[in-house]
Amino acid sequence: MLDQVPTLLEKLFLGPSVPRRAALAQHAPRKWIERVQLAEFQSTLERVNTHSKFYRERFAERGINVRNVKRPEDLGDFYTTSQNLRERDTLEFVCCPPQAGFETTGTTAKNKRLYFSNEEVHDIGFEGAVGLWNLGLRPEDRVVDAFDYAFWNAGISLMHSLNAMGCFHMIASKLEPAEFYRRVRDYEFNVMVVDTAWLVSLTEIAERQGTWPVKFILSGSEAMSDRTRKWIEGVWNTKVYQAYGQTESLGASGIECPAQKGYHLNEANFIFEILNPNEEGFGELVFSTITRKVMPLIRYRSNDITRFLDEPCGCVLQKLRRIDAIQGRGDEIISCGMGMISPWIFEKLLAADARITDDWQVAVTQPESRDIIEIRLEVRDGAGGSSRELASREAALRQRFAEIFPYYQKNLQMGMFDLKVQWLPHGTLRGGGDGGRRKLRRVVDERLAPSLRGASPLAPRWSATPTSGDQ
Repeated sequence: MLDQVPTLLEKLFLGPSVPRRAALAQHAPRKWIERVQLAEFQSTLERVNTHSKFYRERFAERGINVRNVKRPEDLGDFYTTSQNLRERDTLEFVCCPPQAGFETTGTTAKNKRLYFSNEEVHDIGFEGAVGLWNLGLRPEDRVVDAFDYAFWNAGISLMHSLNAMGCFHMIASKLEPAEFYRRVRDYEFNVMVVDTAWLVSLTEIAERQGTWPVKFILSGSEAMSDRTRKWIEGVWNTKVYQAYGQTESLGASGIECPAQKGYHLNEANFIFEILNPNEEGFGELVFSTITRKVMPLIRYRSNDITRFLDEPCGCVLQKLRRIDAIQGRGDEIISCGMGMISPWIFEKLLAADARITDDWQVAVTQPESRDIIEIRLEVRDGAGGSSRELASREAALRQRFAEIFPYYQKNLQMGMFDLKVQWLPHGTLRGGGDGGRRKLRRVVDERLAPSLRGASPLAPRWSATPTSGDQ
């Protein structure tokens, strides 16, 4: 009972006040934050052990007595993975009847489903409001969001954040950038919350036709290069901030502050860890939900590579831990202007052309502001063909892309990315020597993050020691 005192005092003192929460975050002792987290974590373990078939069985298999677990590290090499969520019945994770559900999009043949209560959606929105308050959002501001609402949680979480703030808000959803530009100007919105790649297309229009006064822009869904951020900030004459999150975390689990130096983490709802950090501290981000009742996740491996930042930033959220910009993925799933992409998508796309070898690769590059999806294809010996034949095959490939992936085709038409096809002689991608024996990575991110410059597209960029836990 004594362990629950910090949580009870927090709720009684704060109530539904965003400014109070921000003030508490600025002055709360670090030990107090950690004590609240661990109390909630232990309660969550008891809940999943009692009500979740998946966790109850896994704990029993591993001989884990949850009453002996005080912190996440006590679970050793036990983790929850995205593979678990895809392969097991979602209801095995559920502890009580859900009221809301969302899906991940585009990463595998089977999308992951996540369930929540209405209260959980509200609470995560409230914490998001604190991050927005830190960026300068106030009740008198006028906000428009252009998130896609289809099966995705980002827009719903944002709506609850804005309700907590009490400011005027309109949902534009994922309109064509040109239509958005035409329709929203008269509303005098001074804050925009948008998809990163979509923002590039909107900014190109605004650069030609003019902007309006904007207090700040918040972007999400994928990372933005420093070069692109500076260009957008220059066009709009304002600051562009980024949020970090996943569907599994119910939206933004981290948000930048005015210093734009990493993401402050939502430590009211999660405990975060870095798995297998290298000498620079980079490793895989792992999180445990500590306030969810419907579908808690214990030590969920995000596959995102980052590190904790220790140097203070000076903002009101400085007592909350920060992570660096996401440096890449521990698997072959990449968030980019096309959306969330993985090898499965391109395996389906390329299956119809028998003249393509089994060695192919898709690279995400960003020579300017827009992502380019470059499909590198090796043709079988004797099947190269003339330039005209290759052009015809590329046209057929693009037509098939539009037919089987209408969601991605819409993003292409909106200018959120460009698609490029490169034909290569057989044997090019693997090369000779040692390179010929390496596993060929199907999907690679070649946008130049500072810590990745010079890295080979054929080799892993981090040495992450596999664990013997649930993979």
